Amino acid sequence: MHNEVRKQHDLKNGDVNAALYFFEPAARNDEKLFWRYEVAAGSRMCDIIRSDGRSQEDYEAFSDVLAFDATYGRNKYNIPVIVLFGVNHHNQTCVFVAAMVSCESQDSYKWVRRQFLECMRGKAPKAVITYGNPSMRLAIMHVFPDAHHRLCAWHLLRNATAHVSQPRFTQLFKQCMLADIEVDEFEMQWEVMVDECGV
Repeated sequence: MHNEVRKQHDLKNGDVNAALYFFEPAARNDEKLFWRYEVAAGSRMCDIIRSDGRSQEDYEAFSDVLAFDATYGRNKYNIPVIVLFGVNHHNQTCVFVAAMVSCESQDSYKWVRRQFLECMRGKAPKAVITYGNPSMRLAIMHVFPDAHHRLCAWHLLRNATAHVSQPRFTQLFKQCMLADIEVDEFEMQWEVMVDECGV
């Protein structure tokens, strides 16, 4: 505890100088390193975003679908940690950008997306997957107007099973949601699920 207090005390010039101290040497080792920040009163950083050169190269190759997750975790300042990521041709997760914002507001999400577009030289994704935050949805419509917005399968399943107590429902819902089938076949499976589970 005392070490943490001392470390915080040593940051006399605030969070901004601490970030500069970290990112400026890193930028010398990675000429594509992208980072931006916004400052609030008292030289306190309120939003920050970063992407290294490798992450930008991955996005160039695998930018069709962008997943946007702000549920990943929170730091000791209780600030949302946002990860924008995708999947490569080996089905491996590729983190394109990481950010921290002061709050989960539409303006914060717009700021992250605008910085993301600048970092990726204006290349917008074709589809964006989120967990359904209303502010996030509005920011997507504003900054990525041509992208299709879809909800994360894990969050859909968790939300659906939280509201339907029928044990068989989870299995049938998952089959409907994840099946690679035509629309008419999906509609038939959906009807079976609704009838069988009484939803």
